[in-house]
Amino acid sequence: MPEPNLQRATIRVPATSANLGPGFDCIGMALDLWNETVVTKGDPSITISGIGADSLPHDATNMIAASASRTFRDLGVDPTPLAFDCHNRIPLARGLGSSSAAALTGIAAAFTFAGLDVADAQTQHQIFTIAADIEGHPDNVAPAVFGGCQIGIHVGTENPGKDWIISRVGTAEELKAVVFIPDFTMATEEARGVLSAEIPRSDAVFNVGRAAMLVHALETRQWELLRHATDDRLHQPQRIEKLFPRFRPIARGALDAGAHGVLLSGAGPSVLALATDRFMTICYEMSENARKAQVNGEALILDIAQQGMQITTEL
Repeated sequence: MPEPNLQRATIRVPATSANLGPGFDCIGMALDLWNETVVTKGDPSITISGIGADSLPHDATNMIAASASRTFRDLGVDPTPLAFDCHNRIPLARGLGSSSAAALTGIAAAFTFAGLDVADAQTQHQIFTIAADIEGHPDNVAPAVFGGCQIGIHVGTENPGKDWIISRVGTAEELKAVVFIPDFTMATEEARGVLSAEIPRSDAVFNVGRAAMLVHALETRQWELLRHATDDRLHQPQRIEKLFPRFRPIARGALDAGAHGVLLSGAGPSVLALATDRFMTICYEMSENARKAQVNGEALILDIAQQGMQITTEL
């Protein structure tokens, strides 16, 4: 139940990998790498430690604060003055959902301090809807809210709160993500700008088949299917060719080391390999091939986060 005299809340939001293989703008996965923000009722402020401490804004233009303000307006309630103390572990502009995590943190804070029951399923769907409206697509937002692997589509019902439909894809505990995170950034706007406005029918058919195969492979644990089910023609080839051609040796290292499938995480440049064993070997080979290709970065072995955002409150 909501707390009428709430003074403090802690909000944790996981990283996400969107555009999952052929699932452009509609399939995403939550990863066990979290931003944590302590929100306190009081004089408005933003403090940041960890990633982005020196580069993110510390005022009302910060996405967390801006999303909270917008949500208070959407809810039609007077805004509560809030202080945000952020500890960030999700890399910025690397295709791991840092902007979605920030927006969701602000939205969840507004719902929490507006006195709404954020444990309620309907309220969580409202939070998701506002976040998806801000983002414009659900593939980062849905897994960040609900955890796991999620499919999201916009159905255009013109019925507020029911424009978005989401469905969870089962993922086995043995499946992990090995992620190589380059030390350079790739803005989503830039990555979207290299995509063609039109695609051949053959490419559409290619992606429909592989998106269906991806969901089937994850649900049925037929890991051998992932090598082809993570292919696509809508976004990865263009982004790799024009913005990150050195993706290829890193991906090859992962596959040669035993990964089942490899893809560009989000809009890039992070490279995500799906695997059920040999994690350290995959991690090493991705890093070694990156070094040979003169790409600096770090590799992480991450579980699929089966739970999404977590909110705890204190009176």
